[in-house]
Amino acid sequence: MAYERVIQPGEPQRRHTAEKVPLIKPTSFLQEPLDKRYGVFLIFGYLGLSSLLPWNFFITAKKYFDYKFRNTSLPSNVSFDDDVHTVQMQKDFESYLAIVSNGSNLLFMILTVLLVRKISVKVRVVSSTLLIVVIFVVTCSLTEVNTDTWQNGFFIFTLVMATFMSGCQSVLTGSVLGLSAVFPPIYSQSTMIGQAAGGTFSALCSILTHATGGDPITSGLIYFLIATVVTILSLVAFLGLHFMEFSRYYMVSLISDVNKINEELVSHDTINVKRFFHVILKKTWMYCLSVCLVFLVTLSVFPAVCSLIKSEGTEKNSWTDTYFTPVGCFLLFNVWDFLGRLFTFICKFPGSQRPGLLLFFTVLRIGFIPLLMLCNVQPREHLPVYLKNDAYPMVLISLLGLTNGYFGTLCMTFGPLNAEDEHLEGTGIVLALAMTIGLAGGSALSFLFVNLI
Repeated sequence: MAYERVIQPGEPQRRHTAEKVPLIKPTSFLQEPLDKRYGVFLIFGYLGLSSLLPWNFFITAKKYFDYKFRNTSLPSNVSFDDDVHTVQMQKDFESYLAIVSNGSNLLFMILTVLLVRKISVKVRVVSSTLLIVVIFVVTCSLTEVNTDTWQNGFFIFTLVMATFMSGCQSVLTGSVLGLSAVFPPIYSQSTMIGQAAGGTFSALCSILTHATGGDPITSGLIYFLIATVVTILSLVAFLGLHFMEFSRYYMVSLISDVNKINEELVSHDTINVKRFFHVILKKTWMYCLSVCLVFLVTLSVFPAVCSLIKSEGTEKNSWTDTYFTPVGCFLLFNVWDFLGRLFTFICKFPGSQRPGLLLFFTVLRIGFIPLLMLCNVQPREHLPVYLKNDAYPMVLISLLGLTNGYFGTLCMTFGPLNAEDEHLEGTGIVLALAMTIGLAGGSALSFLFVNLI
């Protein structure tokens, strides 16, 4: 039996415009509540921020890890991270970190896709967040441990921790993106914007800890303590969704109906599982390919190549020695990434009806790779430096971040628009999987590009 659903003025619109929706509850209970004071919208933004926090904090803690992997035989008055005294372990750490993190990210995202209808989103979010908190606590503890005598062991242990943390982050990110797809489209946008805000937040925290003038160990401790607190608060924010009328409407009413439909269709039947994802991919494959390509290009040069770009200034000062990388690389990229995602509220070109044109623009972004490799990346052995002035990498990194945020958000927003209710969460997670494949592929390519320079 079909019931007419009454749309109240000013309330958020559902994805579908069908006049009658088959639901179980009577009409009087189907009026969508308002998102009072944009509380749910802000929570999804914060969940997006925290979902990528582990990755953002690990890659922006460059000064701390450079100190841990420095040449310990250097005198105390000699810089441990300048071009002359940089050791191979310092040079390779971010590439290895990107490879193991995004490899684990990809594996666990696949598991999330396979288990989306077997493990509830609440269990996935709570368990992954708690494990991330534990790993951050261990990381904080290790900042005060002298690792000079076992640098190789610390290098491996850090990568192992990053592997497990990225796996948890993958489950968290996929679950949050999948859940946001059940809500109106602006909530997927909020999540994507929050992810970019997380990058900006981590870059600002890194700059502020440097500005305090503390040693790398103290700065690292404060830095990872901030990450721990923010992650704990994200768990509180997620649990708060279960007590808000607007979010309960979607999470309880709609998801419970979706689960009933899935139980009727699937019952662990492998053929129907394949059919479930085939239906999703048939409608979203161009968006999946586009979002994969967006993040593949980005991760192939950021942060591995971009963080090795040095200022052309010959005189040592606070800009060339301390702030060029955290500001000119990490902060600049994340600010423009954030602005690109924010811009999707104003402009949605090329629109949801032209996925082919969106894919074309993502292909054009491949040009960032050779251009950034020709900047003043140090140390280098093979390629010459053509783009020496500091303005070149700063403009390129800004455009890289802007296009990453803009096109990535459009893909994640447009993808679920034509999906049926029972496919909404699955569509969000499939798009997250495509994004993760791009992240993993870009990370692998970054190692190649660093060694080609």
